[in-house]
Parts: sequence; structure tokens; C-alpha cells
Amino acid sequence: MKDNHITMKDSTILTTLALGIATTILLACNPNNASKENSNKRVNVQAEKAQTLPYALSSGIKMSLPAELLEISGIAFLAGQDDDIYAIQDEQGLLYKFNQPTQKVTFNPFGKDGDYEDISISNTHIFILKSNGSIYSFPITEKDDIKNIVEQKNLLPKGEYEGLFVDRESNQAYVLCKECKVDRKQPQTSGYIFSIDNNGQLQPKGEFAIQLDELRKFDDSIKKTFKPSALAKKADSKEWYILSSVDKALVVTDENFHVKSLSPLDPKIFPQPEGINFDSKFNLYISSEAGNQDKGIIYKFEKQ
Repeated sequence: MKDNHITMKDSTILTTLALGIATTILLACNPNNASKENSNKRVNVQAEKAQTLPYALSSGIKMSLPAELLEISGIAFLAGQDDDIYAIQDEQGLLYKFNQPTQKVTFNPFGKDGDYEDISISNTHIFILKSNGSIYSFPITEKDDIKNIVEQKNLLPKGEYEGLFVDRESNQAYVLCKECKVDRKQPQTSGYIFSIDNNGQLQPKGEFAIQLDELRKFDDSIKKTFKPSALAKKADSKEWYILSSVDKALVVTDENFHVKSLSPLDPKIFPQPEGINFDSKFNLYISSEAGNQDKGIIYKFEKQ
């Protein structure tokens, strides 16, 4: 009985050894099998942290602007017309047109001197946002000889505003606070939606907000406020691109303003970024005031 017991034990040991050797041989033939689960997890984590922008923000096409646009603050395009960039600056009531092929600038007056912060264009009208929340509009047909200017006041709560964008598809205007009293007691940056009638008049339609806790997941230095300077909607992906000169960041959200990514902006490239938009091919444009440089700048980033 003792000899039989030893024989069975030896047999078990041999079987175990054989299985171990077989497993080792199989793993050697296909080493990916052993780490397949862990490998997948690592890839997912890396994907979440990877740069999600389809643009290389360190290698854009730089366009230095004439002295008139030293304080450039907003940029826009007419639908399907990519050569001309329409712009405003935050000191004078002038509508500028910068032609990319010739690098020439022309302008037409629309209002008195003032702090004008952003510009956007619907299918029928041009809209200009003043920092106090007043919005000016006039027909596109008058862009070269502006006469019928409408100023709408008291559309927005008291605060400072720098971001305006008109979504041509929905024919709605979106305005984003830079600093508003309503946000002092809640961790968010508020925005307001307006419908646009045939005469370019705006009517309140709703509100939205960017939550600070969502931003902190990408940048924990954003503590109490987020101060946007411009926004634009990328029509093919329905994403919002939101620029902040103060925070030196480009934030991308989904259609409902939930944060998807945050990209820091190099102050050497973007001294004071205050304008953002897309052309018809979805190339990205960011304009920056001169800051401590000698010229205002527009960067074009081609879609990759």
C-alpha cells in the first residue's frame, strides 16, 4: 500500500509538471494571450489621456495682422466663403475683412467706439457682441455699407461677455458668460440660447452651463471660475470648441456642453487668444491679440 501511494503521488506530480510545461510552450508561441486583458486596460487608459483634437496646435499657419487689428477679438466666416475672415477688435465699432490670399484688410463702421468682443454670422445677418451683453445686428447684404443696425439690450443678465456663436443649422445664437454674478454661488459657467427671426431679432430660448467639476478632471488648476473668451461649433462632429484667454486653454465639449477634453495653450504662441472659428472644410482658426508682441495674429490649423 505504501508503494502504491508513492506511485500515485509521483504520477500526480508528473501530470502537473506536464501541464505546466505545455502551458509554457503555448504562451511562448502566443505571448499576447497571457496579458491580453491587462493590455486592453492599458490601451483604454492611454486613449482617455491622449490628445483628442484633430489639430496640431503647435504647428499652425501664422498670419500676422496689420496694425488696425492689433486688438483683434473675434472672427467669423460667411457660409462657404473661406478666403475672407471677418473680424472685430475691442476698441472701435468697425467690421474688418481680412483677405487671406492677399493679406489685405478693409473695414466699414457699424457703431461707436466700444468694447466689442465677438462676431458671428447667420444665413442672413451679422451679429456682434459687446462686453456688457448688448448685441448688434445688420443684414449680410449691408456688410460693405452698413446702415440698418439694430442694437438689442437687456437680453442677458448683468455680467461680462466675450463669447457669441450662431449655429446656422438651428438658426440659434449662443452667448457664454466670461464673468457673471449668477455663477458666483455655483460651480459653473452659464450660457444663454436665443432663436433668431427673419429680421435678425433675438428671442430667449434656453440656457446651458459648463460644469467646473468636469473641467477639473482635465485640469485641477481650475478652482472657482472658468472664463471663456470665445466659442464655436464644429458642425461635422457637433462639438463645441471653447477658448479661454485667462485660463490659456482650449476646451472641447459634446453637443450638450459636457467636457470631452482640455488642451493647454502655449502663451508664446497665443499671447491673448480671443477668437475662434471654423471654415467650410473644418480647418480651425484661432485669433490672438498682440499682448506683449507687436502684431495681432490669426493661426490656421488644418484638419488632420
